[in-house]
Amino acid sequence: MHKVEAMAVSGDRILQTGNFNELTVKYANATIVDMGNKFIYPGFIDAHCHFLAYAYGLEECNLVGTKSVKAVVKKLKKFAKGNKREWLIGRGWDQNDWTDKQYPDISILDKAFPNIPVCLKRIDGHAIWINSAAVRALKLNTEQQITGGEILKTNGKFNGILIDNAIDLVSPFIPELDEKTKTNTVNKAASLCYAAGLTTVDDAGLEIKDIEFIQKLQDQKKLDLRIYAMISFSEKNMAWISTHGSIKTTQLSVNSVKFYLDGALGSRGALMKQDYCDRPGYRGLLLTNTKDFYNYSYFLYSQGFQVCVHAIGDSANKIALKTFNSILPTGSDPRWRIEHAQITDPVDFNLYRTGKIIPSVQPTHATSDAPWAESRICANRIAGAYSYETLRRHARIVALGTDFPVEDISPIKTFYSAVTRLDASGNLKEPFIPRESLTREHALLGMTYWAAFANREDLEKGSLEAGKLADFVVTDTDLMTVPENKIPAVKVTATYIGGKMVYGKK
Repeated sequence: MHKVEAMAVSGDRILQTGNFNELTVKYANATIVDMGNKFIYPGFIDAHCHFLAYAYGLEECNLVGTKSVKAVVKKLKKFAKGNKREWLIGRGWDQNDWTDKQYPDISILDKAFPNIPVCLKRIDGHAIWINSAAVRALKLNTEQQITGGEILKTNGKFNGILIDNAIDLVSPFIPELDEKTKTNTVNKAASLCYAAGLTTVDDAGLEIKDIEFIQKLQDQKKLDLRIYAMISFSEKNMAWISTHGSIKTTQLSVNSVKFYLDGALGSRGALMKQDYCDRPGYRGLLLTNTKDFYNYSYFLYSQGFQVCVHAIGDSANKIALKTFNSILPTGSDPRWRIEHAQITDPVDFNLYRTGKIIPSVQPTHATSDAPWAESRICANRIAGAYSYETLRRHARIVALGTDFPVEDISPIKTFYSAVTRLDASGNLKEPFIPRESLTREHALLGMTYWAAFANREDLEKGSLEAGKLADFVVTDTDLMTVPENKIPAVKVTATYIGGKMVYGKK
């Protein structure tokens, strides 16, 4: 990592970086970007997010930050006045933010909304809260057993909460937005990405129809944002890969598959080696059969695809690491990824010492989970949790993302949490496991070059070098020197994709 004075850009590519006067003479017909009085970085890459879910969520009731069930209902009632959909949809509630820390009950939604189906996604997307009108609309059998999921009950009666694979009983059957609305909300979401300095986003789990919709918008020049799309694992999607293979353009990369091995820590779906501290006798959920995971991963290796696996708990992480190591031959460069890598048993870190496996982590998860993480994991077992510096040492790189809309979209907040182990909102009074902080240089690499490397796109983006795409971001302050407590105040002033300004004032 080094600094230069200027950058020559022609079309969507960087011609050369170096001395301003020399570049001005050498490239008379090119655009010369003067870095002398600006703070310019490679375009930020979010290595793990849910862009389409974020976009569609702009048409849903935003429940992020609600501090009680009463606050949820209040926001829903206000939202319902303008709701034009057949269902009332919301996202972002988190019982960990409430006084009693308990899951809500179906009766609360039934009283407020007796006739319209309601589906409210938890902040992590691994649990939903529905009402009786939704149960009736779907003729839902709440007595069935779901592999890799839970239908929660209170005193033997369904309480409205579905976790992990049980969500599939509801979500696929909620009426979709029409194409015009989807196009408009995707454009709104892209604009918010540009304002945050994002030039590439890794959408972690999409259906083929979603990818085709993105490709259509890009082909029609309606979407500048570059997208690395992970195909959601299913037998149907594996069959599509067999006949269609991968997709690669400068705007769209489809060469990876996203598996879910377990759920989330916040909803107690993360698969643990030992019992949850706040739920004795329970160790979470295995969402994908390990035999299927191995067999399909082996198939994807034969197709030249990347495997990206969601693994939160230490048991899930060990399964992922051992499976990857059993398939990937010595000397290969597959860049298979463990998404989240949130809790790793310290004895398993050495399984990263192959150079083939990349941890893809979200620093703001650590600072968001800090107030309650030990109540789930236990203080004596937290040593391997949110261990980003340890992961970097073993894997040699870490790709950084946000998991938005689970967390805030801002890469600046990612940078801040990675470096300080504090949250930008100031809720934490002390750094959370400060020994696992990243240096500023490593944090910046994690959301630029290392993220591009994890995407197999390091030859075309991730750094400002000759021949690469002219994706870059301008900030009002130098991220490398600003005092730590001032990092959250750093502003993105301009964002360029392929040399085109997509955000900022000309």
